[in-house]
Amino acid sequence: MGSKQLTGLTMTRESRSYTDAMHGVLTHCGWFGRSKAMLAGMTVNGFRFSADRQLSADSWHAYNWIAEHFLAADFIGITASSNAGFSFAPTFPLYQKHAVAMIKQSIDNGIGSVFWKDDFVIAAGYDDDTASLFYVDGTGAEGEQPKSLPYSDFGRNESPYWYYQTFEARIALDELEIYKESFMQAIFKWETHDLLLPKDIYACGKQAYDVFIDKLDDNNIHLTDRTGAGSLIQRYAAAKRDLAEYTAELAKIWPACVPIADCYAGVAERFDRVAEALEACLDAPIVPLMQEAGELEDQAVQLMKAFMRERVHNRFEDIALR
Repeated sequence: MGSKQLTGLTMTRESRSYTDAMHGVLTHCGWFGRSKAMLAGMTVNGFRFSADRQLSADSWHAYNWIAEHFLAADFIGITASSNAGFSFAPTFPLYQKHAVAMIKQSIDNGIGSVFWKDDFVIAAGYDDDTASLFYVDGTGAEGEQPKSLPYSDFGRNESPYWYYQTFEARIALDELEIYKESFMQAIFKWETHDLLLPKDIYACGKQAYDVFIDKLDDNNIHLTDRTGAGSLIQRYAAAKRDLAEYTAELAKIWPACVPIADCYAGVAERFDRVAEALEACLDAPIVPLMQEAGELEDQAVQLMKAFMRERVHNRFEDIALR
């Protein structure tokens, strides 16, 4: 029987994404010292853009968590392990026990873990006497106290999914190469449909803008749909702000990236205006704003392709292959 709590491990909730939790863990253990926007860009998480054709809020999390989060860590030189499944599976109690053990082991090593509790949160401690995990989710004020979750409740969420990820080791990589690779992956995500998602239900990358524009048209969106669409757009607005900040930092290194940063600044500004209009039910030109955002982001990706043209050419038909 034992207990341990990691002091100073916090989470700032902005896009309510995996990046929020990942940044909290990695900055606490000293493996990442940059802003959350830089992490979103370097791990490529910020470039993911997809939605179901009803613009439901849940479509924000519709991707292969294990594969994408493994790559997110790998892109910045971190090894990670994860597992996931459904709480209704007959073997769930065994997986639950193993997951809790792995999370506790990571905490004993001084590193928090990411897990799913109807959004991504951080495991920051445990207490065997009360058979509880302690976690932070960024919903409280600065300096929030960790919340308690009984071991027996791990993985029992409003949705039937359970998931956790632990971070194990880190090697130093050339940051300039990380930046360049993030552009390659961004191009891939813009041009390629996620194979996990049915095309008749979801749209990805450039095609996702068509879904947003069609659904946000006054004739197609009902008042009851605005809550889900508004929540989804608020999350993407935070992601686009991250990309604007990320590309602005890269523009300080490579002047050729200045036009890319300018495009993403424009994308972020338009997403913010659309999010504000939906939240306040304002009479704003949300469809033209989304059209402009799509045109600007497409321009940004074309500029990335020009900037990375030699590497793009060398990879032939598989831009994402490293």
